[in-house]
Amino acid sequence: MRWIDGSDVALNQFSGEKLCEKLALEMYKCDRENWFECESYIQNVLFILDFDTVCNMEGFSTPYDGYFAIDYYMKIIQAFQAIGDKHDADILSEALHLDTHYTEQIESIDEDDESDAVYDVFCDKIAELEKGLYLNTDYDMWALLYEYVESHIKQQQ
Repeated sequence: MRWIDGSDVALNQFSGEKLCEKLALEMYKCDRENWFECESYIQNVLFILDFDTVCNMEGFSTPYDGYFAIDYYMKIIQAFQAIGDKHDADILSEALHLDTHYTEQIESIDEDDESDAVYDVFCDKIAELEKGLYLNTDYDMWALLYEYVESHIKQQQ
């Protein structure tokens, strides 16, 4: 299989968890454009790992915050759906919807005070959504991710 740096890697040496760990350690050593040349399931893992890293370092983020473009955020949502995590995918979809709605509102306001008030409402709603994410619950999204990767490793053997 083609690895994120362009080299070949034998998947049969990895469990789902070990492959995710290897990806997490090496993903930022390559340009993000390289990620799109990998198998789609590897891309899904990379999107989830990237999202998780940003959230752990910067907090729950939406495109308004500038870490993710809208199309990239949609790929993150699709990655959560692909691993079978409908719950977190739905939260991210709602966050994207709120992000779009409030971004349009904020951009249409001329008054700074009014813009700040709208932004505060947006932040409150995002904070409420964040409480339901795997990061803040006992939900084991990682088990789903590892099983997802395991199933793809087995398919390629």
